[in-house]
Amino acid sequence: GLPRAALKTVSAMAFAVASGSRSPESLVVASGTVAAPWRHASGPARAESSDHGLGLGRQGSQLGAAAAASALVAALAARRRHGRASRKASKALVGLRATATAVAEAPASTERSDIRNIAIIAHVDHGKTTLTDTMMKQCGMEEISSMDSNQIEAERGITILAKNAAVTYEGIKINIIDTPGHADFGGEVERILNMADAAILLVDAQEGPMPQTKFVLKQALKLKMRTLVCINKVDKPRARPDWVLDTTFDLFSALGADDELCDFPVVYASGLRGVASSDSPDTLKEDLKPLLDMILQECPKPRIVTGQPLQMLVTNLDYDDYIGRICIGRIRSGSLKVGQEVGFQYGSDGELRTATITKLWEFKYNARQQVDEISAGDICAFTGMDDVVIGDTVVDPKDPLPLPPIVVEEPTVVMEFGVNVSPFAGRLKESTQVTAPLLKNRLIKECLTNLALRMEPGATSECFKVKGRGTLQLGILIENMRREGFELMIGAPEVILRKDPETGKDQEPYEETVVEVSSEYQGIVLEEFQKKQAEVKGMEPGAAEGSVILTFGIPTRNLIGMQGRLLARTRGSSVMSSRFSHWADYKKGASDKIREKGSIVNVGDSGVATTYSLLKMNNRGSFFVSPGDEVYSGMCIGIANKEMDLEVNITKEKKTTNVRAQGSVVEGIPPPIQMSIDDYLGHMDFDEMLEVTPGPIRLCKRNSKGFKAR
Repeated sequence: GLPRAALKTVSAMAFAVASGSRSPESLVVASGTVAAPWRHASGPARAESSDHGLGLGRQGSQLGAAAAASALVAALAARRRHGRASRKASKALVGLRATATAVAEAPASTERSDIRNIAIIAHVDHGKTTLTDTMMKQCGMEEISSMDSNQIEAERGITILAKNAAVTYEGIKINIIDTPGHADFGGEVERILNMADAAILLVDAQEGPMPQTKFVLKQALKLKMRTLVCINKVDKPRARPDWVLDTTFDLFSALGADDELCDFPVVYASGLRGVASSDSPDTLKEDLKPLLDMILQECPKPRIVTGQPLQMLVTNLDYDDYIGRICIGRIRSGSLKVGQEVGFQYGSDGELRTATITKLWEFKYNARQQVDEISAGDICAFTGMDDVVIGDTVVDPKDPLPLPPIVVEEPTVVMEFGVNVSPFAGRLKESTQVTAPLLKNRLIKECLTNLALRMEPGATSECFKVKGRGTLQLGILIENMRREGFELMIGAPEVILRKDPETGKDQEPYEETVVEVSSEYQGIVLEEFQKKQAEVKGMEPGAAEGSVILTFGIPTRNLIGMQGRLLARTRGSSVMSSRFSHWADYKKGASDKIREKGSIVNVGDSGVATTYSLLKMNNRGSFFVSPGDEVYSGMCIGIANKEMDLEVNITKEKKTTNVRAQGSVVEGIPPPIQMSIDDYLGHMDFDEMLEVTPGPIRLCKRNSKGFKAR
């Protein structure tokens, strides 16, 4: 309904803005003067300037402010389309120039259109594994089995180990790499991204980006990796996908992503229901085809350099009791065959070792399928080498071209692992690994498959220092070893300090911590973090009604044990997550005390806890033991009500006499406090040790008189 001249002028404005010759805010008029920006004009002056600037006379007044706004909206949209097209054209031009240069200087490269390699990254509990399981089911997997096949993963409902899977969609094989979501297992994410060409960033439609979301996205952006954003769980009652999308875009910008990476494709999904949409969260399709179509369209095809010798970076290791170590990685160039002689070299200065491939597998769904040959661009697994480590490059022995080894961030927490020296050591029939050499070999084996772990000799030949990313990672290791028959003495977790290379001062790790809690407990959370010298970084409303999200910066040493305290004081309603942030100067004045209450320590001889003693000490604290439980001297049997430790003889019995006791109501003994390994690691102080066996778990003092002499 606009005059023809007005339409022509609007089109000209849009073209001028899109081509970059004019900005949306000010336009050069035909008379050579500059019209005032429309958004700053008002009243008659605005209409007059618009009429004069557009050169339309009285017809221009029919446009008004609304037409100007429409013109600018159209111009901005046109600019974005033009920018995207320009980037694609520029990328194609650069690709052509690179190809021309490659033809002149290096062997030609090709693309494999039959394969896509993509990693799924996200914060913990945002639905990675559920989405992957549903994708495999919809792509034809008959025997339904979860990617989280590890027993501890199934019990805790989290992904601990990175795993490979593969599906076939429209004749194209999609290699999927499922990664852990907890910050303590960030080393798995760092090394596993080397196998992928793109990543799917999964974000909860209610929670939005969380601390680990920032970490995994940062790793992907370091590699300039194409990132697809999947807003998952859009069927939640309190889902807010629009806010999540805006916050995710802000996160891309804050992490320094360029225009091309910020222009990410978006898909909305519900992994549990197996539905998705690339248009709107309100128009979900019946399956996950929109997500699979986006993977085929947006994920770059593997590029292969033709004529180059064999190159494959060993990114992951598995172990089989019958065939030994299994190498997992992506073939960069060349191919692998059963019976082929290959070389292994760690970096350019490493020693070249040779071996013969005995078995070769490709991935099909979440299982391995034995094959005879694998070509470049695909992800595979093979066996035949006993001393291979993560970071080795599989090369052609006649023409070795090793790749740079994988480098991950340094650990931040250290704990002492030692042989069990308690008087109850070795009593259980399940305890089969109780000597120092067995413990040492097990820790060495773990460090080979987990690059985020380090092991060093301890103060004696029977203890070792193990360094990791956090107490959860080390707690999982302890739980695995316990189930394997090991008996251990574990020291309290301590943070690792380093020297500032410029000033020489001691530095300690800091973490960014996010707590979502009901508004009624907001003051309690702030109080607890204030005690630990934390700094409030942000505060915003949560997705649930009456909830708030608090962000803190806090030293890692002051964060140990915080999870348990918050759960106790907020009645289990708080959700805390954290990630490594940076190194800063060590604050000697900060609180080093892990807890505010002391321990109840048994000073009696080894024996059993008696009902008489527990009743007598009932009002002095809470206990870990019940009547009849075995105890020894120096064992911590409870939590005192006061700050100081309380020494008691819990094995003391009531003296027997021939006088009948007066009838009275016997007070009931409260049930003992149930503590897991993670609970003890957040509770124990620096002068205490944790005795871990396949059966009971006991806390004791380091200087316990009941320990066996060594």
